[in-house]
Amino acid sequence: MPEVAPMNDMHAQTAVAAEVAPKIRLSGITKRFGGVTALSDVSVDIYPGEVHAILGENGAGKSTLMNIIAGVFRPTEGTVEFDGVTVNQITPEKAAALGVSVSYQHPAVLDDLSVLENLRVALPARVFQGGDPAAIARGMLADVGLDVDLHLRADALTVGQKHLLEIAKALATRPPVLILDEPTAALDQDATEMLFDRIRAVVAQGTAVIYITHRLAELRQIAHRVTVLRDGRHKGGALVRDVTDDDLMAMIVGRSLASAFPPKCADAAPPTNFAVAGLSGGAFHDVGFAVGRGQIIGIAGVEGNGQAQVMRALAGLEPWRGTVTLNGKTMTTAEVAEKSAYMPSDRHAEGIIADLTVRENATFSALDQLSRLGIMNRRAELAEVNRLFGSLAVKTPGLDAGILSLSGGNQQKVVMARALMSQPGFILANEPTQGVDVGARFEIYRILREVSQSGTPVIVNSSDAAELEGLCDIVIVLSRGHVAETLTGADVTEERIVAAAVKAQTHLADDPATPTNTRTKGGLRAFIQSDNATVAPLAVVIAALGLYVFSQNGNYFSAFNISNILLLATALGFIAMGQTIALLMGGIDLSVGPLAGFLVVVASFFINDGQSPQTIAVGFALMVSGALVVGSINGLLIRFANFTPIAATLAMYIGLQGMSFVLRDGPDGYINFAVMDFIGWKLGPIPVAFVVLVVVALVAEYVLRARRTGWQLRAVGSDEGAARRMGIRVDRVAVLGYIAVALCTALGAVMLMVQIGVGDPQQGVSYTLASITAVVLGGTSLRGGRGTFIGTVMGAILLTQVLNAVSFLGLSQTWQYLFQGVLILAAALIYSTARSQTKA
Repeated sequence: MPEVAPMNDMHAQTAVAAEVAPKIRLSGITKRFGGVTALSDVSVDIYPGEVHAILGENGAGKSTLMNIIAGVFRPTEGTVEFDGVTVNQITPEKAAALGVSVSYQHPAVLDDLSVLENLRVALPARVFQGGDPAAIARGMLADVGLDVDLHLRADALTVGQKHLLEIAKALATRPPVLILDEPTAALDQDATEMLFDRIRAVVAQGTAVIYITHRLAELRQIAHRVTVLRDGRHKGGALVRDVTDDDLMAMIVGRSLASAFPPKCADAAPPTNFAVAGLSGGAFHDVGFAVGRGQIIGIAGVEGNGQAQVMRALAGLEPWRGTVTLNGKTMTTAEVAEKSAYMPSDRHAEGIIADLTVRENATFSALDQLSRLGIMNRRAELAEVNRLFGSLAVKTPGLDAGILSLSGGNQQKVVMARALMSQPGFILANEPTQGVDVGARFEIYRILREVSQSGTPVIVNSSDAAELEGLCDIVIVLSRGHVAETLTGADVTEERIVAAAVKAQTHLADDPATPTNTRTKGGLRAFIQSDNATVAPLAVVIAALGLYVFSQNGNYFSAFNISNILLLATALGFIAMGQTIALLMGGIDLSVGPLAGFLVVVASFFINDGQSPQTIAVGFALMVSGALVVGSINGLLIRFANFTPIAATLAMYIGLQGMSFVLRDGPDGYINFAVMDFIGWKLGPIPVAFVVLVVVALVAEYVLRARRTGWQLRAVGSDEGAARRMGIRVDRVAVLGYIAVALCTALGAVMLMVQIGVGDPQQGVSYTLASITAVVLGGTSLRGGRGTFIGTVMGAILLTQVLNAVSFLGLSQTWQYLFQGVLILAAALIYSTARSQTKA
């Protein structure tokens, strides 16, 4: 690759005079994780009014260094100075207070929150003061060229839009220190130029910008200084204008830029082994191309013109029509899906399974080849994994290490290893080097070329025209889903690829363009996508069930029965609201049932006939105190003792149930009738306690949607890692959340006490399963991040109504459980299907 042209005027001048003190000084920074040294004696000065680029391969220590500045990690050795003052015990909150703002390579975007909620939970409250928060948010997005509906859930955004949202958050506070980690990895050319303009503007105002990138061309466009890391060590630094690309390449990987791409296919007309004709789908039409043995074909075009959809169609992930031929044989749709090996552009969303190990991620698509009679051959698996990892130069602490412990480039290599291990008919590499360092790119290019030479067709989609020029023998340029031009041989150049795309765009300007921004779909579909969409179908089911039972038994709508249903639903509703909090955090609390029963047993010693008001007050205080202690223990076990939510709350379940039987071996200690009458007071057939439940649910719903406390709760359940990077105190939120669960359960225990009127150690246990059932019926996700207190209350009413209806219809208890099961399955199917359709 030729050396990049001299820098423009911005780089032709020294950005900071020699006498200006550094904004940040890192001295002798060393960071160890167990026995692994991620950084070793690194010293760097970051100056205000400069863009300081950090280069290095994945695993070189760039992200670790960034996270030390941002307060996510604390250095094992060395010092961090801000404006000449040493900062000890740096945390994300302290770093944010010092003016550090970060745009992460993998955006800290919470899929379960709306765009507006993502901005409000991540940014200080002061940013939105003095104006309409929605208008302020729209201004932030406009600054980065992002035009999306603020109430759109973030999981509907594209990868590029999430990156722009991340950048908008980073720029919103106008920070003195701005860290950008691979900010252009998913951006098109227009968005990249817009970002560079914004960077130049903040630098002109004195901001110190730390820019992590793998693209040398970007370095020349935007950076003043550069520091290179390799294997956690400082390998060099200079003004960008004083260093050549080959110098940088030698520091990064120890080789020259010219060796980046392997030689192309020597045969000018090799026999065709893969061909596509008349390929059409939702975003592409009449696409055709052919590739010969040893050749690599590339797909190019301005983002959003059908390239990604063509790749997904050939992978069997989107519907298509047309003809696909492999080695002379026309394949069916099923055969195309079976023969393809797809490397997705977003490896975190589609390429890896975060909970599996490195080995499992590499082999799960090749289980048939590595097993006999359904039994995995571990020796064959290890041999194949070691062989492929050796050829791909995968760096891993161990085959059974977590996949997320690997750098981005090595994760991509694992995705490639899985593709190769499945023995595919052809390989589809969608943005194969997105977010991958220079050294890892060399290996990926080499492997793709070797695979092609071995006879396996390789199709590459890349937004980097220079990459397509160096790697591919043939390039087709798409525009509006059509093939605008096919380039071969000497015509495959960056200039020709870009020119073909631009020319096609101009020629087809009257065609309806594929929108790059996403708008929410209004009306019913938008409502179905919301968390509170469950309220309407639940109300319909409750009304329909009530009318049916009334048609069979005229006493069903009597004042006594309505009051009984609502009173029973109140106890379950409070407990289920607590369970909702646990599920919103991505956890669960199995101890709520025994806790409710235990608190009633405790109350039965104090809230009795003949006891003084002071003693009765002590009984209620002990109920609250007991709930506080149980909630605190659950939260601390989960967050600081590394118990899973199931393990911690199951242990508490057993402990509380045992303590209930220690205190009382059978029903005893009758509750004060005056207290029961007061708590069970009714307005007509409506218990006042039920009205209180509804009010509490409405207030909780408001907090969940419109207050920082609710956003943080959902953020922890949506993506704990992203929430932590935003500066949310995840551990504190979780502990307080489990305390809130227990306090809601205490309110439910008060209602249970009124219902049974006696301290019975066997009561309460069933509320654990019932609370989970009510929450699921209400539409709260078991995966965390999404839920509704209003839906939970409706679910509690429906569940109580079902139990009541069974009795009125004279059915056996078997029907009670059957109805519950059918309701849960129906709710899960309806809610999941409705939400998936709204994303289409």
